[in-house]
Amino acid sequence: MANNKKNLTIIYAAVQFSYWFLFGAVNNFASVYLLSSGFKNTAIGLVAALGCSFAVLLQPLIASYADRDDSPSLKTIIIFIDGLILFIGAGLFLAFGGSMLINGLLFLLAILLTQVMTPLINALGTESIGQGNTLNFSFARAFGSIGYAVMSYTLGYMVELYGAVSDPVCISAIAAVLFILAFFYPFRKIRKGAEHSAAQAGEGADIPESLKKVEEDKGFFRKYRSFVFSLFGCVLIYISHIYLNNFTYQIVVSKGGNSEEMGTAMAIASASELIVMFIFPLMLRKKGPAFWFRLSGVFFTLKALGTFLAPNMGAFFAVQAFQPMGWGLLTVASVFYVDSIMDERDKIKGQAYMTMSYSIGNVLGSLSGGVLLDMWGTQGMLIAAIISGLIGTVVVMAR
Repeated sequence: MANNKKNLTIIYAAVQFSYWFLFGAVNNFASVYLLSSGFKNTAIGLVAALGCSFAVLLQPLIASYADRDDSPSLKTIIIFIDGLILFIGAGLFLAFGGSMLINGLLFLLAILLTQVMTPLINALGTESIGQGNTLNFSFARAFGSIGYAVMSYTLGYMVELYGAVSDPVCISAIAAVLFILAFFYPFRKIRKGAEHSAAQAGEGADIPESLKKVEEDKGFFRKYRSFVFSLFGCVLIYISHIYLNNFTYQIVVSKGGNSEEMGTAMAIASASELIVMFIFPLMLRKKGPAFWFRLSGVFFTLKALGTFLAPNMGAFFAVQAFQPMGWGLLTVASVFYVDSIMDERDKIKGQAYMTMSYSIGNVLGSLSGGVLLDMWGTQGMLIAAIISGLIGTVVVMAR
């Protein structure tokens, strides 16, 4: 019998590159586009929060659906969601300068769909490895940061040159690239088989699906109690991250910068993540993923503190040095951490709950961040970022 196992590192790296380019163009340039469309900071926060709120509800549902034998493959689900984002980008281009309601709704949908894709993109890699293929996940994820860095620099430059309408153009273009890459990604769903289906259809077969989902979640959280505390700590850490990430433009303006310098700062931060992602397999030889997962919170807090203290753009650029051991480390460590503590049948769901903690943090951070900006300015918001990051780090460390 022929050996069908493949080395998927390169094509999966291209998928990560395209996805994180797309994610940044949607989530991190939302403020730029919506401010140009007449939105206030509080309204921008509300749009982002609503998008993430719906993502919180959908992520575990879609993950559970993807685990079912009768569902399409992860690849098919990703292609479908990405196709929707492509058309939304075209809609945002056509709606620019028009109805605030339409612009807000379209961006809400774009934020929702990119958030929903995150655990699916991660699971595509871990499932490929589980099927016996060769795939260096941390190496491939590093190309996600490269994509984010390229997006930050090029889109920041384009917005400064051509205006905020550049954002939806980039969204549609990179969504088209991701669509093609996902289409040709050699992934095949492996069915769990009739025995697994029979077990699912056995005891409790007459229970309504909604009640089955509640009982399933209760069992999951009882089984992984320490993971629940980790999720709570991550929510607080992510709130701190969202203050800095979703409102970067407002922070940069307060330091005397513009959209081009915002893009440069984001590119520096993303590019600096590469070192950690490339050497993470070596780091795992020294300490397990749980150690690195917990350590990352310290650097989120330090970045918030450094941003608060930075008096100008030069200092703000320097503060991006905290990025690799913060977001860069957490991005890869959290995937390996979940994979190391979950049973095989819980792994996609575990990735979804970890991503859901980001979405919850995004909801709370987006809502409160916009309000804090309008009430107390960027420095008031950054004080809240320091406090939230510090408490979250203590929870994750002490769990």
